[in-house]
Formats: sequence, C-alpha cells, structure tokens
Amino acid sequence: MKKFLLITILLLIGCNTTSNVSEEEVMDLFNEFFVALDNDPESLKDYVTDDYFIFEVSRKWSTEEFIEFVKSFGKFESKREFRNIVIDTDVNSAHISLEHDGEFILENPTPDGQVKLNYKWLESAYIVRDNGELKFKFYFSEQIND
Repeated sequence: MKKFLLITILLLIGCNTTSNVSEEEVMDLFNEFFVALDNDPESLKDYVTDDYFIFEVSRKWSTEEFIEFVKSFGKFESKREFRNIVIDTDVNSAHISLEHDGEFILENPTPDGQVKLNYKWLESAYIVRDNGELKFKFYFSEQIND
C-alpha cells in the first residue's frame, strides 16, 4: 500500500509541471510597451512593476521620470525596427536582448532645429510575473550610433 501511495504521489507531482513564459508572451508585452511609449506614455505604468527603472541616455530613470522625459519631446511619429532578438525564459521571468533602430519625426523641432532624429540602441530587459501578469522590471538601453 505504501508503494502504491508513493507512486501515486510521484505521478501527481510529475504531471503537475508549470510551463515557462513563452516567447510569444514576451513579444506581445514588448510590442504593447512600445505602442504605449509612442502613443500614450502615461500608460507605460500598465506594463511595468512598481519598482521598475530604465537606464537610458547614461542615467537611471524611475517610471515617472522616464514618462516625463518622453513627454518632453512632444508629439512625434516613430518607425522602429527590432533585430537580433534573443529571449530566455523560465517559469516566472524572461530576459530579452536586441538591437533597436528608431526614426522619429517631431511635431516641434528640437532647440537646435532638428525635426528628424535617428537612433540605434543595444537593449536588454528583465521581465517578471507580477500578480500573474508579465511586466518589465528593468530596461537597459544604450545608444550605439556611429
């Protein structure tokens, strides 16, 4: 009887596997994040943890600081390209790294008169489950323009 009980318990434990975060889930979150960034920066809060921060333009920004930074550009149109995407996942988190090219057409020129900005970045992000939802915990973005 003990053997039967032990085998039953082992089978139940073995069948109760939790699956990793999928690459599709990561890419869905990633794409939604950039749609929010380009169209409604305030809604970035829906895609990040409470303790989220981003390293961008050589400094660390809180969520609120980064939203204000993005809003300081005023309205703009963007064209983004993501390349060389690598995603690693486990049960409750994911890491994504990539190259990111962006072209931005500003409604209002910069102080030096520019209306078109082009950037290249090398980026990496850590994503975690937060109350059952995937959210960004950290984002690293380093400009690599020539």
